[in-house]
Amino acid sequence: MNKEYKYPILAKPSGITLDQHRKNVLKEGRVIVDKYPFVLQKYKNRVGKCLKTRLLYAIEFHDDGKEDERWQEACQADYQKFVDWQKNRGGDFSAYTSTNQNNVGQNLRKAGIRHEFQSLVIHKNNKLPTSLQAAIASHHGKLGFRYEDRWKREGVQEFWNVFRRESNRVIDESLSLKQVAQLHYEYAAPRGLLQLADHRASAIEDGDSVPPFTSFNYDFPHPEKRNVQKLVEDNWQDDLLLIRAATGAGKTDASLIWASKQIKGGRADRMVIAMPTRFTSNALAINVAESLSDTGLYHSSAWFNEFQEKVEAGEVSKKEATKEHEFARLLQTPVTVCTIDHLLISLTLTREDHHLIAFNLANSCLVIDEADFYDDFTQANILVLLEFLKYWNVPVLLMSASLPESVLPYYKGIGFNVSEIKEDKSDLQEFDRVRFEIKAIKDCEFPDDIDGILNRCLDMGAAIIYANTVDRAMAFLGWFERNGNGIKTCLYHSRFTEPDKARKEDMLLKMLGKDTWEKKQAHGVAILTQIGEMSINISADIMISDLCPIDRLTQRAGRLCRFDKSKKGELFVLIPKKNETVYPAPYGEYDRKAKSWIATEAFGETRQKIGCEPYSTKKLVSLLNEIYPQSQEFSSKATGNAKTLKEYFKVNWLINSIQLSSKDDTAVSFWKSRDIIAQDTIFVNYPPSRYFNNYLAYQNWKLKNSTDLPIYLIEKGKKNSMVDMVPIIIKDEEEQIYVVKKGFYGFEKGVNFTLEDSIL
Repeated sequence: MNKEYKYPILAKPSGITLDQHRKNVLKEGRVIVDKYPFVLQKYKNRVGKCLKTRLLYAIEFHDDGKEDERWQEACQADYQKFVDWQKNRGGDFSAYTSTNQNNVGQNLRKAGIRHEFQSLVIHKNNKLPTSLQAAIASHHGKLGFRYEDRWKREGVQEFWNVFRRESNRVIDESLSLKQVAQLHYEYAAPRGLLQLADHRASAIEDGDSVPPFTSFNYDFPHPEKRNVQKLVEDNWQDDLLLIRAATGAGKTDASLIWASKQIKGGRADRMVIAMPTRFTSNALAINVAESLSDTGLYHSSAWFNEFQEKVEAGEVSKKEATKEHEFARLLQTPVTVCTIDHLLISLTLTREDHHLIAFNLANSCLVIDEADFYDDFTQANILVLLEFLKYWNVPVLLMSASLPESVLPYYKGIGFNVSEIKEDKSDLQEFDRVRFEIKAIKDCEFPDDIDGILNRCLDMGAAIIYANTVDRAMAFLGWFERNGNGIKTCLYHSRFTEPDKARKEDMLLKMLGKDTWEKKQAHGVAILTQIGEMSINISADIMISDLCPIDRLTQRAGRLCRFDKSKKGELFVLIPKKNETVYPAPYGEYDRKAKSWIATEAFGETRQKIGCEPYSTKKLVSLLNEIYPQSQEFSSKATGNAKTLKEYFKVNWLINSIQLSSKDDTAVSFWKSRDIIAQDTIFVNYPPSRYFNNYLAYQNWKLKNSTDLPIYLIEKGKKNSMVDMVPIIIKDEEEQIYVVKKGFYGFEKGVNFTLEDSIL
């Protein structure tokens, strides 16, 4: 290049040179390859190529297009604007960007040239593998059908055609899902790691800190291993290890022992724990963090649980917290606790960063902690996830207190050599011990229908009530407000803000937690929906539960006499009624034509099989296998949805789709992770100002002041003048948000529209 410029060849309008930026990205790339020898070896074994060489080549070439005269002239002009501003005002580039948002990079935006496209042109004669061309082309997310016209407009259609042919080869050659998964693994490695190195280098150049790369390190903290922990230690080499273990058996440490074996044995280099919901992942992340310091937690509200209080206390800056949260989202932490939904949505490849998430998952070992076996829709999706993990040689541990034998044919069908569910039966006395007795099974439409049982709770002084719907839970609360003689109650469901959920959990532990029981101070009544099935470590000697499928009922009953094996719990099961007919929500589907609920088979079978008798672990397992028989088949709806997930992966494996999902989406146009009623965010307070300076400021306020509700319920709230639509501006974009009017949200009850039953 012969043209003379006023300044050295630049990489950014901030003034950093291309040479320096390239060195910075190479430095981060070398840190990555030095930190992850397992990844390099696995790539070599699977692809037959050296990932280190590929990545460093991609980094060396990725920004060369910035030397193009058109791009460089524009960048130099933008830098000159900054220099002129700096002479008059003083301050660094960060101050300049915050006060001159419209001017920063203005000439580059008008230049009409993508530097990554020109990098391909410059190196056309170098015969780079298509995987490296794809890495260079996509490092700013522009390798997608949304940008097809731009590829044509900038005269680089020949490269676009190469990517189209390679993408279409999957269809043209009728490649299997296994073959496509292998192709994706090969391409996603340099693609995702180049972006990671580039983003880290850019952050450091901007004066920001970046999370360090750390390794999994776990030391068993107890003097002696429990039986379930010995069980995983003895069977850690199984590709898919199925463990049935009761709640409170030491499953968290068992999973960490298992992961430690995988990593030391050269089968993975990080651990991912997938939970059914974000509420359960919150609780597990806290438990895991007691043994491991570098634990990432990712889901839509994880910011509050993990970082918000630290930011407010000044222990960590907002930027640092944001980057740590993002690190966990990418599965880049040694241990990441997330939801199953987060892993599933990454397989749609409807975001550029899904490629790196999927690649990091392929280098992990995965623990699936509990799953809803009554829900064939979710199970069909999990089977797809397991199929990918099989192709990527990812070890999997699936642990549940309620794991039926009927899952075995499904797992065998996708290629796993699994013949049994491992279960701790070494202590036959404990296996046969009566844990609780069902004292009665009664119809119940209103709490007054079971006055006698509720008065029994008052006599006991400490009790747990599980309601299947929020409105039923509120009805029970109302009964205790009228008849409880001042007994302390705590209502806990999903319609609270994150700060109030944290306060509720603390309140529950102080009422019925382990320390309280050990001090003989347990007191009060906990009224819970499904949110409290796995996430709260509380106990009572008496429990009332709405009827639910046996795997959910087993989970709920696991909180009976949880901290004292010498006791036998009392369980009262209610058949929920509405208008004098059985009301199974959420365990079923609503028939709009008939205007009635159709219960899942597991709900009906559980009703038929349970009786007023004692129950041991052995008996619960037997019942579980009766209710979930081997012949059970997935519905066409569940099967079709799971098939669509595979199709998304095949279509989007190389070129990003026109459809773009948001970071926390759990569904896209034709696929969703679970079959639930559509929801939206609603705020419980009015914004302090209509204007938010940036998205982070808005997100910070949102996490403290919002929750999610079914859309139909929000619409009813609007119709009944309980909800306002409020316009706000985030930076320069106007949005409308839902806000609950005063009087319809409080710490005691959460969002309370008192309309009709809803399922969450």
